[in-house]
Amino acid sequence: MKTKILIVDDEKSIRFTIREFLLKEGYEVCTAENFNEAMKMITTEHLDAILSDIVLEGKTGIDLLKVVKGNCLNCPVILFTGYPDVDTASEAVRHGAYDYLKKPIEKEALLHTVSRALRYKTVAEERDNIRTNLEAIFKSVTDAIITVDKDLKVIEVNEAAKTICGLSREEVIGRSVDSLPETCCRKCIEAIKRTITEKRPVEMYRIECKHNVRNGQVVTLKTFPLMDKRNGMSGCVMVVKDETRTFDLEKELKVRQRFFNIIGKDDKMQTLYTLIDTLKDIDTTVLITGESGTGKELIAEALHYGGVRGKGPLVKVNCSALPETLLESELFGHVKGAFTSAVIDKVGRFKKADGGTIFLDEIGDVSLNVQQRLLRVLQEKEFERVGESTPMKVDVRIVTATNQNLQEKVRLRKFREDLFYRLKVMVLSPPPLRDRTKDIPLLIEHFIKKFNQKLNKSIENISREVCKIFMDYEWPGNVRELENALEHSFVLCNKSIITVEDLPNELKAMKTAPSEKEKSNEYNIILQALEKSRWNKTKAANFLGISRRTIYNKIKEHNIRSK
Repeated sequence: MKTKILIVDDEKSIRFTIREFLLKEGYEVCTAENFNEAMKMITTEHLDAILSDIVLEGKTGIDLLKVVKGNCLNCPVILFTGYPDVDTASEAVRHGAYDYLKKPIEKEALLHTVSRALRYKTVAEERDNIRTNLEAIFKSVTDAIITVDKDLKVIEVNEAAKTICGLSREEVIGRSVDSLPETCCRKCIEAIKRTITEKRPVEMYRIECKHNVRNGQVVTLKTFPLMDKRNGMSGCVMVVKDETRTFDLEKELKVRQRFFNIIGKDDKMQTLYTLIDTLKDIDTTVLITGESGTGKELIAEALHYGGVRGKGPLVKVNCSALPETLLESELFGHVKGAFTSAVIDKVGRFKKADGGTIFLDEIGDVSLNVQQRLLRVLQEKEFERVGESTPMKVDVRIVTATNQNLQEKVRLRKFREDLFYRLKVMVLSPPPLRDRTKDIPLLIEHFIKKFNQKLNKSIENISREVCKIFMDYEWPGNVRELENALEHSFVLCNKSIITVEDLPNELKAMKTAPSEKEKSNEYNIILQALEKSRWNKTKAANFLGISRRTIYNKIKEHNIRSK
């Protein structure tokens, strides 16, 4: 279909000249000598561009331009006149003219301007198509989608947001998320704020909304930062998926595959989920024990975000990362002049966690002096900042974690016995990965989705051989080691399936190292075949579906002899 261009001018010679220029370039051309004729063309023809004199009979080219823009026609308008001036040119541009030319019209300038205008039209149409498609997708998605700018004002919400969150577009556009009606636990608002502040995605799985209207609603939400062309933060998009039906079904079947950010369906994990559920709304102290990489921090997050303190802050402290002097200041704060480098007052982590939860990781590495101060906080809910004698009250739930044997440290007098018993009112112990191997496929599926998104890849799965290695490996680093092994493999893999060649060296080595159990099974199978065939090696090989050479090699390898 040829590109069609309309020429509007009351001078026949000019219409003819411009028409000839355009026809020679292969364009289809139609003409009009006044505003009314032009309007008939605009309403009956599909036009790709309009060239119009500003001075027309009865009306002007500006009037024509206003009609085109007023009807949202995606058609660039180029205006020209024999009496150019700055005011006319600025008015043409202000009303949306693509360009402004002066008479007499020069062929090269005209053709160049028309070519640019048509390219602009093509780009604009593609952009409009993309916008239309995105709007259709936005409306059709059954998950709630909410976007906010960097100042936390709502930019857009889709239809599903009204069903899931009770937020209608008319009521929330342009409002700050802090001013939205408090109809739920508002963990979604916290996730948005964390993404804006930390410039990273936030995921919260299986959160109970505690919605005023939608009782029992459980959702999974994900937030993603929106970046501008300069890679600066421009806002955040949040996707909220209603998982109430799935959650209720799993609860009915007593099998939950996911609990907040914790993944696993093993019986030990089901017991752990039940304990977290029981403890999330109780203010008792909790000690989380277990090997490194088992997910102790995720349990602390589940206890906080799943409970009544979820609206308050969750403050995390890695106690092993700071020396005693700094740790004391970090936990309790200090006043100006308390020590040499204390040039200003400092608010401690306990004060920052007021109304929420403080998570003390690696609690076994805390000095006896700091242990004594922690004991007082547990007993009296108060402390003093370093360099100050005035007590400060706080309302904080304390959750601690360690991979050490605290009871042994108590025996060696490296950990206070009274603090130990105050911390271990309730103990949660996530099982090591080697004790819940049936969760490995679930974890692999989760990490494949995560790294595809993070590394912009489209890896579908792992090979059968890799799967066997993963199931047989002892995983001394637990889930963290599995995650790191998969990320390593993702970086190296340039296929759709991860193979043994992509694995870290310690896992590659397992390919050629059959387990003792496998060796024993193979020995017994070959021996049974030989005994059944009365030690006729050809018959035994036929029984097993292998060659004579293979069975001779296996007999030699396993040192099988007739009794």
